[in-house]
Amino acid sequence: MHVNVSIIGLNRVSVSLALALKRYQGQPKAQHTFTIIGNDSQAHPMKTAQKMGAIDNFDIKLLKATENANLLIISAPPGQLEHIYSLLGPELKPGAVVLDITPLKQQAVAWAKEFFPTNAQGAPTAYLVGITPIVNAKGLYTSDPGVEAATADLFEKTEFLIAPDAQCPGEAIALAEDIIRLVGGQPRFMDPAEHDGLTVATEALPMLLGPALFYALQQSEGWSDLRRMVNPSLALMMNHLRTQTAEDLGVVLKQSRADLVHHLEGLIGVLDELHDILEENDTDRLDAFLAKVTSEWEKWDIKRHSGKWEDVQKLEALPGPLGSMGFLTLKPRKKAEGEDEDKK
Repeated sequence: MHVNVSIIGLNRVSVSLALALKRYQGQPKAQHTFTIIGNDSQAHPMKTAQKMGAIDNFDIKLLKATENANLLIISAPPGQLEHIYSLLGPELKPGAVVLDITPLKQQAVAWAKEFFPTNAQGAPTAYLVGITPIVNAKGLYTSDPGVEAATADLFEKTEFLIAPDAQCPGEAIALAEDIIRLVGGQPRFMDPAEHDGLTVATEALPMLLGPALFYALQQSEGWSDLRRMVNPSLALMMNHLRTQTAEDLGVVLKQSRADLVHHLEGLIGVLDELHDILEENDTDRLDAFLAKVTSEWEKWDIKRHSGKWEDVQKLEALPGPLGSMGFLTLKPRKKAEGEDEDKK
């Protein structure tokens, strides 16, 4: 079976998917072949992806790049998505399946309902399936989101989250599952709302913390000296400012607002307690905190590298020095005196 694929937005993730499909196609027993056309707002990612063998051709014009596509993969910057859906949606071929691999799925579902073509009975004739690839442990700590960092094995033996709308036909979901398995992944299902609630912690929260940290330092009295001393430890925390526009960041943060506030309350609660520990020079509590965090991180890191998330033997829950360390269960931050009254 031959499939015409269009990839909208070329980056490490989307080009890795393309490389994995081409790798599969090169196997002697491959049952499917792919013609992959790339589209991006800039020429460099398209030319680079073609030189890497990830795509067969490219076109900077969206509708030209997608005119023959049976399968489309959307990985464009968040600030461009509504325009892409509005332009692309009405032109989709009957039976076309769109895999959206951008961070949030609920808004994509809404755009699909608004812009995708329908038949005389009002049923859609093209279909959206939201998926989120989870990179393997080998590629987890690479911060470069560019095409050059793409590899064919980035998703080998990893999970792909599939978050389809409830009305999405089974055939479209099955196609998404097939693609996931061809690139080496395993599907895991959740609904779009559940997906987005979790993605806020892994995507939106870091998008907010990096700019917030930069702003706090940039506004400090020592900035004239600090700005000349930035090394990777700080630069990597601010990486979203280098790779995303203000519009891209704003779209994700606004769409994540309610869940983001919840996670921020938990994080601020931890920072408040750390502030107190440091202010009081309570070295015992600081040592206990660091020991607990390091221990929990090591447990997570082992499971992340092995992919074995279920313990053979249930571990005894250990109380942390600051209470539960999970953002979903942390106590809210301490409110300043009179804060509630000010909001009334």
